[in-house]
Formats: sequence, structure tokens, C-alpha cells
Amino acid sequence: MLSNLIISSSIVVISLLFGCALLVVWWHYKLPRHVALWAGSFTAAALGHGLRTGSALLPGQDVLFAMLACHASVSGFSLLAWGFRLREQKTARGVLAGWALATIILICAWVDHGVAWRAVSRFVTAAGDAYMVAWIVATLWHKRGPGAIARWAMALFGVYIVGVAIAAGLARPGGVISNEAFIAVLSIGTPTGMIGTGVMTLLIVVADIMKGLRTQANSDALTGLLNRRGIDEAIIQLRACGQPVVVVIADLDHFKDVNDRLGHAGGDDVLCRFASHLLASLQPGEVVARTGGEEFVILLPGCDVHGALARMELLRISVPAAFASDSRLDRVTSSFGIATLHTGEPLDAALARADAALYRSKREGRDRVTMA
Repeated sequence: MLSNLIISSSIVVISLLFGCALLVVWWHYKLPRHVALWAGSFTAAALGHGLRTGSALLPGQDVLFAMLACHASVSGFSLLAWGFRLREQKTARGVLAGWALATIILICAWVDHGVAWRAVSRFVTAAGDAYMVAWIVATLWHKRGPGAIARWAMALFGVYIVGVAIAAGLARPGGVISNEAFIAVLSIGTPTGMIGTGVMTLLIVVADIMKGLRTQANSDALTGLLNRRGIDEAIIQLRACGQPVVVVIADLDHFKDVNDRLGHAGGDDVLCRFASHLLASLQPGEVVARTGGEEFVILLPGCDVHGALARMELLRISVPAAFASDSRLDRVTSSFGIATLHTGEPLDAALARADAALYRSKREGRDRVTMA
């Protein structure tokens, strides 16, 4: 009995630590709601194991505590699965329906309170937990890298929980194993599973934070497009595909006049609208970035310079119409410079040629496209 109390108390502490860590990270970094659900999951797990510890310390309340512990266990796994579904932006109707069904069955078993109610409750709890783990595995099914590791870890934990359900059935009154044997099965993998799940969720949260920071570092704060650092990383990926790349520099004409007339807030609005217009004109695999002021860079992989010229001409023609509804603005135009990025050539060299072509467009009257 003492060893069971020690195990249960340890799980309570570990679960609370994971729950508090996730809650603090969620609150401090203003993370999405699935992190809060995961914090609630480990808090529910701590509550469930705390109730099991309490039932041993207060024998007169063992029946009530056992029933509540079953609900806490199902709730913990349900919140965990709900969080995974929410993180992947998938519906959680199956998770919530399973949670509701398990809760109803547990309540009915408690109300009926037959001879086998404890065995039924244990079986339903383990089955409900395994069902939620199955949802997590299904959610991570096509993931690679860390997601694949998490999938197989949860699948292994799910197999263990199925074993707990089988042991619960075998430990029913008159069953082939004793209640002590069931407790032993429950104690074998639960601490390891809880620790593994907690570490896994924390690693996922840290990875998401790092990904967000990297995205922030590579993005222009005003338009949401890539910045110069982002375009440098993008060109590495495009070159890895072995395709030719055409570099385009686009610039809004007379933007200083726009700023003088509308102020910086109005100028920022024009920049954002121009950025959205450029982004909408791209085809899959193409990249656009804001590299400073009113200057934008477009990367066109798999496109020759003549095809790029035709596309940029169409884009140039479409720019005034994109701002025609704004009565505060005169006719808004843009100029373009085009250069081919040669094999093995630094991006800066192609940008310099495209920039020179852009300035030719400016000198020759603006609102035009020029090839280097």
C-alpha cells in the first residue's frame, strides 16, 4: 500500500508541474488555446491521482473518490486529445462525443452501484483513455520528424492503456486476477506514460515557440511578407530544387508624395495594400518580400526572363486599378527591374542588376518594366 501511495503522490506532483509549466508558458507567451487545454489535461491527471491517494488515506470516502478519479482520468485524456485536434485545426467533435459518452456511462455505473461497478468504471475509464489516445495518434498520423516520434510514443502508450482495460475486465468480481494485480498493472506504466506525455507536449510547445520566433525574425513587421533575411533563406530552398530563378525588384512610384499627403499611417496602408496585391499575383512556389521602404523583391523559380517580363507587365498594368477606389490617391503606379539569378551567383549580384534595371525604369519615366 505504501508503494502505491508513493507512486500516486509522485504522479500528482509530476502532473502538477507539467500543468503549471504549460499554463505559465501559455499565459506568458500568449500561445493558442490548445496549450491551455494541455495544461488542464495535466491538472485533471493530478486531480485524479490525488483522489486515488485520498481514497487510501480516507477509507470511508474511497467509493466517492474512486468514481471522481475515473472522471478526472477521462477528462485529462480528453483535454489532451482536444488540444492536439485544435493545434492541427481539426474538428474535435469525435473527442467531445467520446468524452460525453464515457461520462454518462460512468455516472450510470455509479448510480446503479452494482457489485461490479468498480470493474465497469475501471474498464470504461481505460477504454475512454485509449479512445482519446487513438484520436491523438490519428491526428499525428501524417506528421514527420518530431511529430512522427510523438505519434509512435502515444501509440505505445495507447497499447499499454488497452492492457489496463483488459486487466480491469479480468479483475472484476470472480475474475481471473485480483484487485492487487490490477493495481500493479496500473502502476507499471502510468508514471512513465505521464512523464513521457508531459515531456512530449512541452517539447511541442517549445518547438512551436521557436518556429514562431523564426517566422517573426524572417517577416516584415508591417506587411507580413518576408524580409531580407527571409528572402535569403528562401533562395537557398529554391536553389536546392535546381530550378532557374528570376529576380524582380518592384517599387512604388512617387511614394514620398503619398507619405506627404496621407502621413505615415496612410503611407503604411498603401504599402500593405500593394504587398497584398503582389502576393495575390504570385503562383505556387513563388516568393515576395519587402526589403525596405517601398521596395519589394519577387523570386520567380522555374521562369525564364521573357516569361517574367510578360507577367510583370500584366502586374504593372493591374496596379492602378488596385487603388482606383481610394479617392485620396492620384493614380498609383509601380516600376519593375528584372534580372536572372545565374547558377552559383550570389543573390546580391542579381539584386544589384535588377536594381539597376529598376532605376532605368525610374529614369525613363516610371510605370514600366525593364530587364537587366
